[in-house]
Formats: sequence, structure tokens, C-alpha cells
Amino acid sequence: MHTDAEAFLARIRAYPDDDTHRLIFADWLDEHGDPRGAFIRIQLAQAQPQQSEATRRRLQVEEQALLEAHRAAWEAPLRACGATGCEFRRGFVDEIKIEAQQLLRHAPILFTISPIRHIHLLDVGESLNEVFRCPYLSRLASLTIHAQHIGDALAQAVAASNSLTNLQRLTLTKNRLSNEAAEYLANSPYLAQLEELILTDNEIGEAGAQALAGSPYLSRLRRLEAGSNRLGPTGAEAMASSERLSSLTTVGFSDNALGTPRLQTLPHAANLLRFLRLDLSHNGFTASSLQAIVHRPVATELKPATIRELDLSFNALGDAGARVLASSPHLNALEVLRLAHCDIGDDGARALANSPYLNHVVDLDLENNPISDSGFRAFLDSPHWRSLRRLNLPRLGLSPGIRNALDRYFNRPLRRSEGH
Repeated sequence: MHTDAEAFLARIRAYPDDDTHRLIFADWLDEHGDPRGAFIRIQLAQAQPQQSEATRRRLQVEEQALLEAHRAAWEAPLRACGATGCEFRRGFVDEIKIEAQQLLRHAPILFTISPIRHIHLLDVGESLNEVFRCPYLSRLASLTIHAQHIGDALAQAVAASNSLTNLQRLTLTKNRLSNEAAEYLANSPYLAQLEELILTDNEIGEAGAQALAGSPYLSRLRRLEAGSNRLGPTGAEAMASSERLSSLTTVGFSDNALGTPRLQTLPHAANLLRFLRLDLSHNGFTASSLQAIVHRPVATELKPATIRELDLSFNALGDAGARVLASSPHLNALEVLRLAHCDIGDDGARALANSPYLNHVVDLDLENNPISDSGFRAFLDSPHWRSLRRLNLPRLGLSPGIRNALDRYFNRPLRRSEGH
């Protein structure tokens, strides 16, 4: 890129979240006949929330045309430094994949070329301690390290890195992290800006969950994904009841064996309903264990139920579990309910259809349940479910007539404000 552009790029690097400097640079590029100016404007326009469908489609077509014509040239300087998987956002390469050794070798050039904010770090093992001392990591908002199988040493190095103080999103998936790793992360003052922590597919158990729940540094955390670990009901309850994780609204606890009988003995299991979005799929829930969460005991110390999205897919709830859900007044603000593969039959469907507490549900997933025409006809006859705009039906077991009637009545286009 023209050397005169460096002054503009310096301001963009210094203020990566301020689109004003990107628009000023786009003006300069337009004056010099550089198509990158139009590309910056298009991607900035795409980032605006309120757009018509026609505008959104037009911007996508224009974006794709420019990328097809210029992507190779725009990515070439980064690829020469070992970067792959380049993702453009707001007019620049924002996200790359790169080996640790290549990052150490080329970081000054990489971060001069583009205001990179997200790195997928590869082949970390041999450079574990050195790479986390790289000062350029302070430019990142997001860091992903997947399937490096380094174990707890990875979490220890991350937690000790004073170059990660600006990090807002940390993804450490499938890295054989244990309770000790969770303790390293929980006790790191350098991770105090984290808003999202993704720890899916590790080996973190109850003690690790309790360490995260008691962290003095994770008060800004809004999203925690801990699926496919070993939290158990006690670990999940600890995080749901934590006073220190007060900003947490979106939680993934799938495949953590939460539905065991132990859940029914815990006094604060119902605190799981204090999250706005909660994934409890693949947890072995039955009607009895579900009862411990959605039918809250009278206890003043319980946190208020604020649940808006609940995923219970792949739990053998059966008709009894559907009745438990249908009779819970604490689900009266629910907007998304996912019940795919839950062994719910016609009786359970009728219970859901006649629930007076699920009137705000916009999105209901009942895929792969043994529900026939009789069960779904109850939704058509029900005085409830007037907010429903998306109903995911089983692929088998329904006649064309009832399927078409359900599609006509419930699967109406979502307004922009209703999308999830």
C-alpha cells in the first residue's frame, strides 16, 4: 500500500475500535482511485444493526465482488509472514491463523500491515513460554488456541502473560485442561478484561468450576462456554450462584452430567435460571432432575429467574419432562426453547401447547420427537403460543396436512427485533 497511507494506518492501529479513522482513510483511498476505500465503507455499513433485507443483500454482493477481485492482493503481505485463514472485518484483515514461531518472527510486520484483533495460535508447544511474552499480543481482543494438547501448562502460560491485559475473548478448547488450569485462569489479574471465556471439551471438574466461580478477576465475564467437561451439578450450581460472576448471562453447560440424582439434593440448583441463555443439552436430565431447576423452592436467597433461552435437547425428558416445563411459572419470559431429541410424545406436546407460562416463546424446536398429528393439533387449538414465529417440526410422523397448517400458522418471517 502507498507509503503516504501510513499516517492513516497508524491512527487506525492506535484506535482500532473507532470507525471514524477508517472512514477518513476510505475517503483518502477514494481520492487515489483505490477500491479498498469502497470495501471499507461496505463492511462498515454491514456492521450497522438496522438494515433492510434488500440493503443487506446488496452489500453482500458488492463485498463479494471486491473480495473476488482483490482478496489475493490484499492478503499477500500477511501470507508472506505465515498467516492463513484471513478474515476481513470493517475493511481490514481482523483475524488470522498463524504458528507461534511465525508470529514471534513476523509480529512487527503483521501488526503494521493490518489492525489484527483476533489470532488463532497454532503449534504453540515448543514456543509456549516465549510466545506469551510477545508484546504485540496486547493488540488483541481475542485469542484462540485449539487442540494443542499441552495441558495445564498452556493455561499457566496464558494466566502469567501481562501481554494479554486487553483480551476480551479467550478460547482454549480441547486442550486437556484440568481443575488446576481453571485455577490458573481464575487467579490471573491479566485476564480482568475478559468478557467471553470458551473452555469447551476439556477435563475441568467441580473444583475448577468452583475456582472460576470464586475468581476476583472475572467480574466482566458475560459468556462462559464449558460444554464437554466434568463440572457435575455441584460445579454448575457454584457458577450459577456466584456473586463474583455477576455479569454472566450466556452459559454453555452441555455434556457435563448435570442431570444426576445429586442435582436434586442441591439447595440452589434453581439459580441456573438466573442466566439469560443456558445450554443444558446432553446432560442426562429426566423429569425429576429438571424439576430441581424449573420448580424453584421458596427460598429468599435464590437469584431471580431471568431465563430467555433454554436448550434441553438430547435429554430423555419424555412426556413427564414436558409437563414439568409446561407447569413452571419461572419460564414465563422464555423466548427460545429447544427440545430436540427429548422423547416427547403426544401427551407432552399437549401439555406444552396448553401451558399458560410459555406465551413469549418465539422459537420452539421439537425436532426428532415422536409427536403425531394429534399432539401438534393442540398447538393449533391452543389459546397460547401467540408469539411463536419459528416451530421446528419432526421430520417423520406428521401428515402433509398438519405440517402445512403448522407452517402456515407458526413459521412466519421473524421481524428483525425478534431474531436470535
